[in-house]
Amino acid sequence: MKSFEHGGVSSDLVCSPGLREALGPHQKQMQRIVKELSEFLSAHEVRETATRVYNLALEIDEDIGRILKDSLARRLYEYDGQFFTPRDTRGFHVAFDGLHLLRSLSDSKLAGYFRGREKHIAVRWMLDELGKHAWVAKRRRMNWEESNNLGLLPKDVLDAIIKDALERERDKAEPPELSLEERVFLRSYEAQMERHG
Repeated sequence: MKSFEHGGVSSDLVCSPGLREALGPHQKQMQRIVKELSEFLSAHEVRETATRVYNLALEIDEDIGRILKDSLARRLYEYDGQFFTPRDTRGFHVAFDGLHLLRSLSDSKLAGYFRGREKHIAVRWMLDELGKHAWVAKRRRMNWEESNNLGLLPKDVLDAIIKDALERERDKAEPPELSLEERVFLRSYEAQMERHG
């Protein structure tokens, strides 16, 4: 796990040469995020939170990278950092890479997490929301590795859901067989209607 243990939370935090190299393409976004977080959190809390955000971005990049290492994935899909778009059909699969995850955490969005909330609740909410992107990337990677499918559900689970839905629709079309008591009641009711009819 990478961390932000290189000093205090100042512009030096994300501008130090060693950390700048470690952050790579995420440096500019992390610098912006650290600056915004410092308006709401103590230096220690900023370091902790920024580390967790950065680690989520790295985790996502690792999962997306594993998909993109497969030449079949690159042949079947175009990937722009946010969407896997099939080359020969319609549709897309959302999967933000780490950089797009960090960019999605705009200054106004960050501020929105903290306005009117206790710090620990705001941080937990923000990390939960970002964690959803990590979960999506991980599921897509797992399903790709298992079945060359970028969906969030494995193909066999999706097939079972579709089969179940079709069976339910078929069952709705065929009325259920009446019980003996229901048949007796209906015969007596029909006989009564014929007499009064």
